[in-house]
Amino acid sequence: MSDYDVIGKFYDDIMGDQKESARQIHNLIKKSCPKAKTLLELGCGTGSYLKYLSKYYETTGIDSSSVMLSIAREKLPDTELYQASMLEVKLERKFDVVICMNDTFNHLTKIADLKRLFSNSFDHLIEKGILIFDINTEHKLRSLSETPPIVHQFDENYFITNVTRENKDIYEWDLRIFEHISDNTYNLYEELLYERSYSVAQIKDYLGKKFKNIRVLDLSSKKTSPESQRLHFTCTKK
Repeated sequence: MSDYDVIGKFYDDIMGDQKESARQIHNLIKKSCPKAKTLLELGCGTGSYLKYLSKYYETTGIDSSSVMLSIAREKLPDTELYQASMLEVKLERKFDVVICMNDTFNHLTKIADLKRLFSNSFDHLIEKGILIFDINTEHKLRSLSETPPIVHQFDENYFITNVTRENKDIYEWDLRIFEHISDNTYNLYEELLYERSYSVAQIKDYLGKKFKNIRVLDLSSKKTSPESQRLHFTCTKK
């Protein structure tokens, strides 16, 4: 079963409206590749970013979860969406922009897979096309592992996130949703996911083999810092 297949139907309720985040990505694209017309999202999930970006670009999405894609197809009936591994997919076309959002890169717990994703992104870009992605920082993952489980209520349901450190770089995310059925009755949905922390230096080193003009941004602040929670990377295909 693919990641997020168990809790995929609740994903939008948990994440909320991602329009502002998508708008920020649109601004990055306008600065880095103002003539861009085509965009591919790897790990598109329920299509929240593509829903916004499809107003400006011809969009295509890839995700491994059938549950997430079924929701995306309802939002994006005119967008090409494919169920496939973002490490292995080979589309017969290239794009001006490739994006990969919501810390999808962190889910690649093997360095070899991270390099494969950089390579596959490279292969799907036109000459001088741009890649944009984000990561949860080492600081954020470590902080989450040192705090008690986080409880979030949406409607009459409860979402509990418990992050623990498995080893130096790997973090386990124990995700549980209690779906309210009636009175004191709930259905429990549980999914275990894993994320790996990567340093900025590591990512720059791996990117540098195929990309140039690498920029690292904290979109919640004017500059990056050791306390940054999420970092965005933009780079250009060599």
